[in-house]
Order: sequence, then C-alpha cells, then structure tokens
Amino acid sequence: MTTTTSIAWDPRDSQGPARPVPGAVRGGTLRILRDGDHDHLDPQRIQTLQGTALGHLLFRTLTMFAEDGRGGWRLVGDLADNPGRDVDGDGRTWEFTLKPGLRFEDGREISAADVAHGIARSFEEGLAGGPHHLQDWLHGNGPYAGPFTDGTEEVPGLEVRDARTLVFRFPEPRPDLPFAAALVTTVPVPADADTGESYGKAPLASGPYRIAGHAPGDRLVLERNPHWDPATDAVRHDHPDRVEIELGVPSGEQNLRARASEGADASAVAENNAPEDVARVLLADPALASRLRRDRTPLVWYLAINTERVTDVEVRREIARALDAEAKEAVRDAMAGRTQGEITHTILSPATIGHRPYPDPHAGGPRGLPESWDGRTLRLLSRDGDYFTAGARVIKRSLEKAGFAVELVETERSRHNATVLTRGHGFDLYLMCQAADWPGASTLLTGFDGRCLRATGNADYTYLDDPGVNAEIARISALPADRAAGEWAALDERLTTDHVPLVPVFSYVYLGVAGTRVGGVFTSSFLGTPVYYDAHVVPDPEGPGRG
Repeated sequence: MTTTTSIAWDPRDSQGPARPVPGAVRGGTLRILRDGDHDHLDPQRIQTLQGTALGHLLFRTLTMFAEDGRGGWRLVGDLADNPGRDVDGDGRTWEFTLKPGLRFEDGREISAADVAHGIARSFEEGLAGGPHHLQDWLHGNGPYAGPFTDGTEEVPGLEVRDARTLVFRFPEPRPDLPFAAALVTTVPVPADADTGESYGKAPLASGPYRIAGHAPGDRLVLERNPHWDPATDAVRHDHPDRVEIELGVPSGEQNLRARASEGADASAVAENNAPEDVARVLLADPALASRLRRDRTPLVWYLAINTERVTDVEVRREIARALDAEAKEAVRDAMAGRTQGEITHTILSPATIGHRPYPDPHAGGPRGLPESWDGRTLRLLSRDGDYFTAGARVIKRSLEKAGFAVELVETERSRHNATVLTRGHGFDLYLMCQAADWPGASTLLTGFDGRCLRATGNADYTYLDDPGVNAEIARISALPADRAAGEWAALDERLTTDHVPLVPVFSYVYLGVAGTRVGGVFTSSFLGTPVYYDAHVVPDPEGPGRG
C-alpha cells in the first residue's frame, strides 16, 4: 500500500469538508481514558503530544497535517486557505490568507489579528511551555518579549496586512514555515479575551468542540462548538455529540476496561500505553485484532544531560557508556516493557525523515571515571509515578555501577517540564521523551542551538551551546527539505559522538485498545499517540440509545 506525504499546495485540498470516514455516523459520547490531567489547556502553552491531540478538537492553526491512519499525510491549510505562499521564492517572506467564515465558539469572527495575538503572547516568559520555532525565527528581526511585557502587539517581522492576511518576514530562509505554522503557536486568541496566565481555564475554541466542563484531576468534558463550520475544515469531523475524558485512570485499568467494553466503556479509548503485564494479555487475545493498535512511533526516550552542569564531555561519554545495551533494555523493560520499545542510540527515530543508522559510538560498557571528574553527586530528576521512577531507578543503579554517585529526586509530573526547561535549574540528568514537531529532523536537532537559550521554555533542554553546532544548524536550516535530510543525519551522529548532550535509550511502540463501539481512532504517525478528529461512536446494535 502506498502512502502520500506531501504539502498540498493546491488550495482545493485545503477546502472543507474533510474526507468522509467509512461507516461513521453522528451521535454518542466518545470516552477517553487518561492517566493524568493535561499540563495546559492554554493553546500556546501546550507541549505534550497528547495535549496536541486534544488540541486538534478544540483549536485550529494556520496549517494542519491531515493523516490517513496508514502512515500517509498531507499538509493543508487549516485557518489559512493554503499552506502558505513563499512570496519571493527564497523562504524569507511568507503570506497566509485566512478562509472566510471562521468563528470562535462565541460567534465572533476569527481575524488575522487574532492569529497574530496568539503568536505574540507565545513570546511571554510567563506563558512559556509550548513550541518555540516561530519565536526563535522571528527574533532575528529584533527583540520582543510579548504584548503584556512590551505593551505592543507588533511582533517584529509579523505584519497584519488586513483582516484576513498575515505576512511573515525572516532575515534567513525558513523553508519549513508551512510545517511550523501547524503548531499551537498559531492558534488564534482574541486580545480582549486573553487573561494571560489564567487563559487556560476558559480558552476560546475555534475547532469542532469546546470545553463544557473541567474538574481538574477528574474529568474534562467537550461538547460541539456550534460556530465551527465543517465547510471550512479539510481535516476534522464532529461525529460524537460529546467527548468525555476521564482523568487519573492507571494505564493498565484503561486498557482492561476498553478490552472488556462493559457499559459506557464500549465507547472508550485507552490513551496511554498498556503496561507489560496487560500488554501480554491484550496481545494474546485474538478477539482484539480489530481493536488493538500496536504501532511504531517517532517518540524516543532520552537521558538528557545538563551540559551547563556536566561540562566535561569525557564525563558525558562515560555516562553514555554506563547506559550500555543491557542497561537500556532494563530501562525499557521497567518503563514500557519488551513489547513496547526498541533500543536505540540515534537521536532521530527511524520514523523521522532524515534518520540514518550509524554504529553506537559508546558501545562496550563503562571504562572508568575520567580523572577530571570532581566526584560530586549527580542529581537525577524524575517525574513521580511508578512508570517514570522505575526507569529512573534503573539509570541510577547503572550509573552507580559505573562509579558515579547519584541522588534521585522526584517531582510532580505536571511540574517536571517547567523545571527542566528553566535555565539554571539544579539537576544534572533527567529522562525526556520527544518526537519531531513535524516529520522532518529539523525540529529535534535545532533543539541543540545554543543561540536560542532563554530564561524559561527552552527547547535546548540540555543547554548545549557550541559555536560549531550552532553554525551547522543555521546552515542546514536554510536548505530545502530534500537537501537537508542527509545533512541532519550527519549532525545527529556528530552530536552523539562528539558532544553527548543526551543518551538515546529506546523508541516507543504504542500499544493500546479501544472499546467495541469506537471507530476512526488511529495512532498518529508523528505524534505517536491516538488522535480523534476522525473518531465516531458505533450505534449500539442492541438498542437505539447511544452513549
């Protein structure tokens, strides 16, 4: 079966409605079972992949990936009527025109100024957490700290030409802008509705659903947005009447409930990977063949090394050697299990455009601590919860076996990323899970660009700042995607071999099950988590009611 991966430049591909989903009907309640609350409902602060999947239902962006559920995708205009126009053909000036008929959940029309304000607010240090590609690129036009800090909506390099037209200008070529425009940075936010750090309590929806209720830690309920017009949307559907997200459900319980499909759980989706003991049960059940998803993903777990604290590359190499194949397998088995992870030593996952295998530069196990090591205790930060601490404990033992002294510190899951993305934090090591923000390699490897370091919200969470690496990132970023892929692959190997800012551990295999009455849910090929914009609830064969 062939799949399509492309930018759909023809404006007709960006027109709605979305392609029909075979067998889909409107009605019913889709239930999503999830192990914890989302870090943020403020669109510009969404960083997690599952938060992005939820955002598809609530918010719209300038462009969007339309996936087919079989690994294929097309980038289409979402708010925009096409994926962007490269005005001069050099990647420096891009124009986007909004579709007519776009509205927020309160009925007001979505304008180019609303999109511009969403981008502007993403510069605010107090609203850090979301992706930073656009901000970093626009910073080349001059300093800007956000509309609240600077008192102006005028982002250098971003022009609101009229009610429906936005123009981006960059001092360097940005051929990946159509991809970056699909990130939550471009979600529209009206300036007069923006309550700053509390905006996530009641964000204005622009997608097919809006928030009907939220009890943090317990439940999040979505209902249809009456002002979303399917004729303007080439990707999403609003098949279910409601989407109810049950929070705080352990991953094993999620999958067993969806497998049993009793009562309301027949229309439930397990969002989190099944733990190994449950995964074996699911894989051994032939009746689940049509409901069980087991997919390779671009997600990779890394042991990140804070290079501002562990400055000696020889020490970082010994940390990498301490996490040999046996140790990595133990981390994988403790966290995901043998059925749901593949050991790796490359920064890029095999699912990423530009991935190229190379020999593990740190194979062979520990060789002894370098004489330059000062002997201090390494501080290893872990999210709380058995899933995360199990892997962290394996890492602690492996490093101690190699001669390091290690202190394991636990923190609340919701605070972990905010901590490690804040420069100057007091931790040396931390487990991070990441995938590219779009299918190419650039979003991962530009995360090692030290020129973009800031006080908070750092994509460069290893704090590497090497002039040679920074220059190479700048050079490759200006290349067209087809020429850049091989160059990114070479940089992957150079970073892992020469700089060791992190240690790749294992790539995820997603394994989860859905109830008997769930249709249209599939694992995103680059989010690596279930997505719901095609989801529908199959009518109950035993009665007319749905739920």
